[in-house]
Amino acid sequence: LMIPDIKKFLPNEDPESIKNFPFFFFFLINGKDTQLIEKSIKKLGIDNTKRKIILSANALGQASITEIANLSTTKLTTTTKAVYRLVDDGIVEVFSSKEDERISMVRLTEKGVGLVEQINQISIVTLSGILNSFNEKELSHLNELLKKLFDLNLRKLLKFCNIYCKSSLKRI
Repeated sequence: LMIPDIKKFLPNEDPESIKNFPFFFFFLINGKDTQLIEKSIKKLGIDNTKRKIILSANALGQASITEIANLSTTKLTTTTKAVYRLVDDGIVEVFSSKEDERISMVRLTEKGVGLVEQINQISIVTLSGILNSFNEKELSHLNELLKKLFDLNLRKLLKFCNIYCKSSLKRI
């Protein structure tokens, strides 16, 4: 199913077109959310990168640094450096995988689990005011749409982007 006039939802030479681009609002929301959370978690002595890694490690149980990087959407090198800083802080521990000793596995320590509870509490206080602006049906629908977007076949999306970007560059 193709939208007949998809161009009106893509950025173009009209400065106002950016406001019709759905990802524009994702970027704005993510930026504001990050600012709010970072300001709130400073008192815990962690930054947003560490927060995402801690929450990812909690969600995954014990996982490789690569798996944590993927879930936290941080670069592998950034994740690796942050994980070892979290080891120094006693928040996570790193050990070799039983299946493949070359793979470094990560799990939260007791201190890390306690920190997850504090991070979640800060998130609840910080973001509940925003979420309370919606009713339950709206939030469920929003989650459905976001999940649909997330579940899109990434290869198809990348293939489309590569083809579209290459053809767009030829026109320039």
